[in-house]
Amino acid sequence: MIPSTQPQAETPDIYDVRDFEREVLERSRQIPVLVDFWAPWCGPCKALGPAIEAAVRKFKGRVVLAKLNTDEQQEWAQRCGIRGIPNVKLIIDGGIVDEFSGAVPQSQIEQWLQQRLPQSEADVMADIDALLAEGHVADARALLTQIAEHPQAPPGAWLRLARLLLFENPASAQQYLQRIPADAPENDAAQAMLRVLKFARSGERAAALAESPARAPYLEGARLLSGGDIEGAMTQLIEAVRLDRKFEEDAARKALVDLFDWLGSADERTRDFRLRLYDVL
Repeated sequence: MIPSTQPQAETPDIYDVRDFEREVLERSRQIPVLVDFWAPWCGPCKALGPAIEAAVRKFKGRVVLAKLNTDEQQEWAQRCGIRGIPNVKLIIDGGIVDEFSGAVPQSQIEQWLQQRLPQSEADVMADIDALLAEGHVADARALLTQIAEHPQAPPGAWLRLARLLLFENPASAQQYLQRIPADAPENDAAQAMLRVLKFARSGERAAALAESPARAPYLEGARLLSGGDIEGAMTQLIEAVRLDRKFEEDAARKALVDLFDWLGSADERTRDFRLRLYDVL
């Protein structure tokens, strides 16, 4: 007996369509939706069902499968231009990207999806990191800017773009960092970068800072950092720590740690100045 095209039980990524507007069009703005147009009397539909469900499960997190019974949803079948079944349409951002017809094997469906689905977040971030590592900063920034404007952009894109804009356009960098959810893995790095921005603006509150030998190098470090001179800023912060560790509740050391977090442990400046800080402490 050929299995039915309908799953035994609905799951978050495989479900029967009851409200096309909400469950397909609106949802496709958050994640690609593959729509399987079928009918209970259609033999090829029953053959396609298990294959397309298995294929979609392999792409879990990148696409969902919405199964539409054309006998029950005739209006939407007509509006989608269905002339024969089985027919499968891939919908992204409310529009049909591509489609296929007939009982296609699972391997062919998987290949079709691989070619048409947007890259996974991990793949996109890996490509951007490769561009940055190779010195193609302008290309990476252009790609990040395009991705970051989407409401469902991955937090990793906001973090990377903010890192590039941190001193060139602090206001935009801050906006991107504040979009990163508190439960996202990138949040710790985002908070460190926000503190770096706050330190770079220390000159705005210079009058409120305590009198101390560390005050002048601390403010000079903030001025240099706001101009993009990272090494100069860290040198001044090291001096501030040396002169008065207790200045503004250990502010200079904390600023250095935030800069280390922002640059990353692999950065030579982090390794160099971390050793200098240990020597001073």
